[in-house]
Amino acid sequence: MKLAGKTVLITGGRRIGAALARLLAERGANIALSYHSSTAVIQEVVEDCRQAGVQAEAYSADLRHCEQAEALVAQTVARFGSLDVLINLTSIYTRTPFANLQPGDYEEAIASNLSAPYFTALSAARAMQQQPTVDGLQGKIIHFTDWAVDRPYRDFLPYLIAKGGLVTLTRALAVELAPTITVNAIAPGTVEPPPHVSAERLEQIRNTSTLGKIGSADDVNRLVLYLLEGTDFVTGEVYRVDGGRFLGSSTGEA
Repeated sequence: MKLAGKTVLITGGRRIGAALARLLAERGANIALSYHSSTAVIQEVVEDCRQAGVQAEAYSADLRHCEQAEALVAQTVARFGSLDVLINLTSIYTRTPFANLQPGDYEEAIASNLSAPYFTALSAARAMQQQPTVDGLQGKIIHFTDWAVDRPYRDFLPYLIAKGGLVTLTRALAVELAPTITVNAIAPGTVEPPPHVSAERLEQIRNTSTLGKIGSADDVNRLVLYLLEGTDFVTGEVYRVDGGRFLGSSTGEA
C-alpha cells in the first residue's frame, strides 16, 4: 500500500501516536486522530501534520462505547472520503497488585484495552469493506498489545488479560477480513517511557533487556511503516519490539 493520499485513523495520539502521525503525514497520508482527554497535545500534532501538507483532524471519542467508535469512523469517512488504515493505540496502563484487586479493575482494563479497539476495528473494517479493492486491498489494521502477554509480570493482571485478548482479536480478525484487509499487531517493550518512571526503574529495565537499552518511538514506528508500505503479504502476526527483553532475565516486574 502506498500511503500518499490515503486516510489513516490513529486512536490515542500521545507519545508513540504523535510521532507516528507526523511520520505518516510526511509520507503523504491524511491523518485522523482520536483523543479522550489530551486536547492540547492532539491539536499540536494536527497542526504539525497540516504543516506537512496533508489534511488532518482530531475527534473526541470515548471508544469504550460502541456508538462513539462508530461515530468516530463515520466522521473520518465523511471528512476524508475513505478510511484506509486503522492504528489502534488507545490504552491504559494501571498497576493493580493482586492483593488489592477489585472487580472494577478488571472491568476498566477490559473496556479500555480490549473493548475499545474491538469496537473501533469492527467499525473501521465495515467501512473499509464498502470501498473499492485496490491492488487486492481494501485496508489495513494494526493493533498495539504488549510484549509481556507471553511473559507476564506481577501487579498488572487485568491489563495483561486484556492485552492477551487483543492478540486473539488480531489473529481472529485477520481470518475474518482476509483477503482484502490485513490485521497485525505490535507488542512493544518499554518505549518512550512516561515522565514518572524513575531513573532507577529505567536502569532495571535496561538490565533485563538483551540489548541493554530502552526503545524509542522510531523503533516501533519504522515497523508500522513496514507493515503499511513495505509489505501486503503479512496478516495475523504479532511483532515484539522489546530490545530482546523477552529473552532477558525475569525480575517479576513490569
